[in-house]
Amino acid sequence: MFCIKCGSQLSEGSVFCSRCGARVAPITEQVQPMADVSPKSRLATSLLAWFLGVFGAHRFYVGKTGTAVIMLILGIVAAVCYFGGFFGGLAGETGEPVWGLMLIAGVLYFADWVWMVIDFIIAVTGNFKDSQGKIIKKW
Repeated sequence: MFCIKCGSQLSEGSVFCSRCGARVAPITEQVQPMADVSPKSRLATSLLAWFLGVFGAHRFYVGKTGTAVIMLILGIVAAVCYFGGFFGGLAGETGEPVWGLMLIAGVLYFADWVWMVIDFIIAVTGNFKDSQGKIIKKW
């Protein structure tokens, strides 16, 4: 076994190099086990989060259906409030949009959008987990 820093030969089982003092770890300690890595694709998760994230598509993909349904409902309710407030108000007597519904839609969509952006960042950095708690690392 040799030191990575200075190249001097080390005795078997050494923790530190006797020449330069660098920490030497056995190869078995440097390798991370692949048992906790999900078979899901990080690229697919990231793209779904970016393009369809407000509807929870990326969470459906990784198996987190509970939170995916919440994101989907938030997105649908925001869309219904927005279009209902805009077109419903225009069709009414005043011809003005219903600003209260549009405000509710904006708040709901903003909350859903922030959630989606956070999930996207976590997915791109390789720290997003699937429904079994396994980390999604493979591109």
